[in-house]
Amino acid sequence: FVILCAGIQMGIAQDTKVSHPFMWKSFNNPGYAGFDGLARVNVGMRQAYWSDPLDFRTYFVSADYPFQEKRTFGLGGISLFYQRDQENSLLYITNTFGLALSARVKLSRSTVVQLGLQPTLYQKSLDPSRITLGDQFDPFYGQILDISPELVNFYADKITMFDVAAGLYGETDFNIAWHGVASLEYGFSVYHIIESTQSFLSEHGSKSSEENLLNRRYSGYLSYLHPLAFGNWINTVLAPYVMMDVQSVMRNLQLGVYWEAERFGMIGLGFKSDQYEGIKIGTLLIHLGANIARSDDMGWRVAYTFEVPTDQGTMYKNTSHSLSLHWYFKRTPKRCIQRFDHSPNNNQRARMKRKNKTFRF
Repeated sequence: FVILCAGIQMGIAQDTKVSHPFMWKSFNNPGYAGFDGLARVNVGMRQAYWSDPLDFRTYFVSADYPFQEKRTFGLGGISLFYQRDQENSLLYITNTFGLALSARVKLSRSTVVQLGLQPTLYQKSLDPSRITLGDQFDPFYGQILDISPELVNFYADKITMFDVAAGLYGETDFNIAWHGVASLEYGFSVYHIIESTQSFLSEHGSKSSEENLLNRRYSGYLSYLHPLAFGNWINTVLAPYVMMDVQSVMRNLQLGVYWEAERFGMIGLGFKSDQYEGIKIGTLLIHLGANIARSDDMGWRVAYTFEVPTDQGTMYKNTSHSLSLHWYFKRTPKRCIQRFDHSPNNNQRARMKRKNKTFRF
């Protein structure tokens, strides 16, 4: 029972995140809602395979809609998202519903920032009938005890919480001689500002509930996109990125680099480090992606990330697979000079737009 409670507490303490954050920017920062002028719908799944009997799955759905600048006086856009985390052995489920609204500020011709606010509703549930602690012998855990009816009734069926997140996201473009135009993206966000109570075993307002809060999470993101051209009209970008999360005693660092071609897709490598007090887990990430049915105004993208541990401080050896599908459409063309337009082959087109005062932002 002690091991069970500790596992539940660690499982709910840290938020689940997508493995390729550069494809889910509005999911990780409310300030990105409507940032690039693209209306989009994203669907994804992440499944972690652990040693028997654990199985963790996460499902992601989000939609972004940018506002027209002429009619909204600096509003950036709106984002909706849904996330479902599921642990099969206990059927421990977290459903998350969120809505983000952003405001846009142009600091200069080449720099823009957005501020976003995101109210979020969390619903957590646990199936006590799946808990087996008793006079049995499990081949993996050893001797366990049957759960008593009193303990089953003691568990709350569901926990519903309301919380708020806020974020800032910005981008700066700059010329790099004959290489074209590069861009620097940066963001900072804070989640669980209210720090709601999430305990299944205590009433709201009790001392126990005060010790079982949805801990505040601080997240930072930095990415640099450098244009590279090969031959005639083969436009690519090379993009290193780093993302840092701090949530209570937990630290998560993810960094890597990916190379993306306008016509084909992307490939990249990354490394992730998770630290919880004395436990430290290192993970290697392999990113793959493809562009499907792409045109000037809309297109489809598919992305896949494979995670394999390099060093682990626990007895479990897990691998994770993340797969996502992305549809996008140019809703606000003034913002839609995309990263491939920064390539030297497209540099003249971007400058012509600037001469006509149709700037990136």
